[in-house]
Amino acid sequence: MTKEQNQVWRFFASVKLAITVIFILAVTSIIGTLIQQGKNHEFYVQEYGPELARLFQVLDFTNMYNSWWFITLLIVFSVNIIVCSIDRLPNAWRMVVLDNLNTTPERLQKMPLKAELSVSADSPAAAADKVSNVLAQAGWKAQSRDKEDGVMLFSQKGAWSRLGAYMVHTGILVIFIGALVGAVFGYKASIMFPEGETVAHVFDRKTSEPIPLGFEMHLENFDIKYYPIGMVREFRSDVVIRDPELNEPFRTSILVNHPFKHRGLTFYQSSYQPLSEYLIEVRNEETGQQRVSMARPGRQINWREEGLTFGVMNTMSDRVGRVHEYEIWFSDQEAEPSVFNMSDKQTVTVQRPEANYSFYIQQRYATGLQVANDPGVWIVYAGCGLMILGLYACFMVTHRRVWAYVRPDEKGGSKLLLCGGSNRNKETFDQRFAALAQRLRQDQVIN
Repeated sequence: MTKEQNQVWRFFASVKLAITVIFILAVTSIIGTLIQQGKNHEFYVQEYGPELARLFQVLDFTNMYNSWWFITLLIVFSVNIIVCSIDRLPNAWRMVVLDNLNTTPERLQKMPLKAELSVSADSPAAAADKVSNVLAQAGWKAQSRDKEDGVMLFSQKGAWSRLGAYMVHTGILVIFIGALVGAVFGYKASIMFPEGETVAHVFDRKTSEPIPLGFEMHLENFDIKYYPIGMVREFRSDVVIRDPELNEPFRTSILVNHPFKHRGLTFYQSSYQPLSEYLIEVRNEETGQQRVSMARPGRQINWREEGLTFGVMNTMSDRVGRVHEYEIWFSDQEAEPSVFNMSDKQTVTVQRPEANYSFYIQQRYATGLQVANDPGVWIVYAGCGLMILGLYACFMVTHRRVWAYVRPDEKGGSKLLLCGGSNRNKETFDQRFAALAQRLRQDQVIN
């Protein structure tokens, strides 16, 4: 590797680079959260003024997550992760597969955490068997190897935790791959359609081209609930799905934060639009005859069988078009027409010379749904799972090792050198090591 190549390698293997890129990504993500994405230029002019709106457009803050500089940051971060892993993984792997039984007694003597004890057994082999049984009872399944002047025992726990950081690295890369698959092979679309209508396609948000759903969605009802102060609390679309792959239609509801999933598509309740159309139901309370009509302001509706004419003369609505009060005109040609006011979704009784009629009116709404097709979502979930497992290994699992070296004692019997080490949580391991040595004494293995 040339000097220039070595410098490039060290640059991308730098932890400082990783910290810098992560910091920039975090800051820009906050900006992307605070500034609404994907709106038209007029929206930003109205919200932030023309100068800031122009700056946002130049810096691509309005479509940040698809901007060239944000994607470049992700590429640099990915390369940094790969190079760091390649550079450091071999050393971690050597610690995982290291032949710890090849350790010399001299090296064990230099370890800071050790205990020297006498074993009540004549030969090192018999003493090693006793020590191995006690270790097994304490949860340490030991391997053994004969040495020239004794027997070496070794046991370890959590060796794989040294790979936790690289599992996190891999998880991040898998998440990026899943996001890339979703961006290339998936799509985001939307649809706005009124109550009572059926759709079999949605429109791509980028190209506005229609995309077939492969099934039909019928909006049976749209409902809005309000807080006592008049603010919208919830809006819900009650839909009927007619899918040729299913035996029969089924009903479901789509609410904000409660999306509906079908055939790999996810439907989110995103918006609604009040329409200048009103559903009117008129029923003869004596005969039970009923007429359902769709009305518009200023247009007369005739019910010939009953000899009735009725309509909406005027409405009172808020700034977004939601009607709160109607002025209704109702006549049966027998007397002066009835003119009265009523609220939305209210039923009133209209008394006429020939009969009494119940009159119900409801404003018609169109629902706005966002549709996402993301084939990479399960790849992203797998990456998240791998990240969680890696973080668990990094912070919750410790690589603990215990050596037991048994050799002949000049005074008879055998000597035991018990040593241990941990890559983190050393205070906790010291306590467990002391408990292990005490257990050896209590089990009468040690004189």
